Amino acid sequence: MIKKKLEPYSVLEKGKKVSFGNDTPVVIKGKGTAQLKEKVKARNVLYVDGLKHNLLSISQMCDQGTEVIFRSNGCTVRDLDTGETVIKGRRTLNNLYIFEEGQQQCYLSKDDEHWLWHRRLGHLSFSQIRKACKYQAVCGLLDIKIPDNTICKSCQFGKQTRTNFPEKEGTASKPLELVHTDVCGPFRTRSPRGEEYFILFIDDFSGMVWLGLMKHKDEAFEKFKAFKALAENELDHKIKCLRSDRGGEFTSNEFF
Repeated sequence: MIKKKLEPYSVLEKGKKVSFGNDTPVVIKGKGTAQLKEKVKARNVLYVDGLKHNLLSISQMCDQGTEVIFRSNGCTVRDLDTGETVIKGRRTLNNLYIFEEGQQQCYLSKDDEHWLWHRRLGHLSFSQIRKACKYQAVCGLLDIKIPDNTICKSCQFGKQTRTNFPEKEGTASKPLELVHTDVCGPFRTRSPRGEEYFILFIDDFSGMVWLGLMKHKDEAFEKFKAFKALAENELDHKIKCLRSDRGGEFTSNEFF
């Protein structure tokens, strides 16, 4: 970054260095704030004497609430809160990704850092952030102002609750008034007698469950007759309604 573009600019202590990809250390001369676009600034920009290109840190961009997507022909920076594309870059012949001047924005850092600290502090309310600023409870926390619009999309989603399920209709008022049934199988492992299916009968009123093993699905009606005789004899009530998924084993002529 050109030194004169960093305002305000401050000189750093001697000895601080930054290393590039080839592990070559370079002395950091100072740091400052660079104006990228209107109302958009990059803070804590390091000034390295002799560096010919301005570099943006992908990790810092991601820390500012954006995501960077690289493709074969270019890259895109999107805002995680709104999903909007804030800047696009192109890939050069030297396999570098560059952002052209005059594009929309670059969210390396923004003037309104209140949203950044809101996310850093686990989406803490702005009133509590202001209290933390007042009592200096967080090291390095800036003097955060409460924004005009304090609605956070992620907070809204997090506070949503599932509506209650509607009350079950048509429940039974006495035993065997409504019986649920279904067939399950075939299973890989058969029973010692060779059954690979089972049929369930569940009384809606009492929750009583009766299970019958079957070698074939066409035994469903015989199992139903056995259950009907047993249940009606024990409970002294008649089966009024049998509810199924209308599978083939329950729509045969025998059941009707």
